[in-house]
Amino acid sequence: MDKKAIEARLHELKGKQAANFKVQKAQRNAAELEAIRKEMNELKDQAAVLYRAKK
Repeated sequence: MDKKAIEARLHELKGKQAANFKVQKAQRNAAELEAIRKEMNELKDQAAVLYRAKK
Protein backbone atom coordinates (compact mmCIF):
# COMPACT_ATOMS: atom_id res chain seq x y z
CA MET A 1 0.00 0.00 0.00
CA ASP A 2 1.14 3.53 -0.60
CA LYS A 3 1.01 6.32 1.98
CA LYS A 4 -2.25 7.83 0.75
CA ALA A 5 -4.04 4.48 0.80
CA ILE A 6 -2.77 3.76 4.32
CA GLU A 7 -3.79 7.20 5.56
CA ALA A 8 -7.23 6.87 3.97
CA ARG A 9 -7.79 3.47 5.56
CA LEU A 10 -6.60 4.75 8.95
CA HIS A 11 -9.03 7.66 8.68
CA GLU A 12 -11.85 5.24 7.88
CA LEU A 13 -10.95 3.00 10.82
CA LYS A 14 -10.78 5.96 13.20
CA GLY A 15 -14.32 6.85 12.17
CA LYS A 16 -15.51 3.31 12.83
CA GLN A 17 -13.76 3.32 16.19
CA ALA A 18 -15.36 6.65 17.14
CA ALA A 19 -18.78 5.35 16.16
CA ASN A 20 -18.19 2.30 18.33
CA PHE A 21 -17.28 4.49 21.31
CA LYS A 22 -20.52 6.46 20.97
CA VAL A 23 -22.41 3.33 21.98
CA GLN A 24 -22.77 2.57 25.67
CA LYS A 25 -19.97 0.40 26.96
CA ALA A 26 -22.23 -2.55 27.76
CA GLN A 27 -23.53 -2.61 24.18
CA ARG A 28 -20.19 -2.24 22.34
CA ASN A 29 -19.01 -4.98 20.04
CA ALA A 30 -15.69 -5.88 21.66
CA ALA A 31 -14.61 -8.20 18.84
CA GLU A 32 -15.16 -5.51 16.22
CA LEU A 33 -13.29 -2.95 18.30
CA GLU A 34 -10.36 -5.33 18.76
CA ALA A 35 -10.24 -6.03 15.00
CA ILE A 36 -10.20 -2.29 14.28
CA ARG A 37 -7.36 -1.73 16.75
CA LYS A 38 -5.34 -4.61 15.34
CA GLU A 39 -5.69 -3.38 11.75
CA MET A 40 -4.87 0.20 12.80
CA ASN A 41 -1.68 -0.94 14.54
CA GLU A 42 -0.60 -2.95 11.49
CA LEU A 43 -1.22 0.02 9.20
CA LYS A 44 0.64 2.35 11.53
CA ASP A 45 3.64 0.00 11.45
CA GLN A 46 3.56 -0.01 7.64
CA ALA A 47 3.26 3.78 7.54
CA ALA A 48 6.18 4.21 9.93
CA VAL A 49 8.41 2.20 7.63
CA LEU A 50 7.38 4.32 4.64
CA TYR A 51 7.90 7.62 6.46
CA ARG A 52 11.29 6.60 7.84
CA ALA A 53 12.48 5.46 4.41
CA LYS A 54 11.81 8.94 3.02
CA LYS A 55 14.37 10.63 5.30
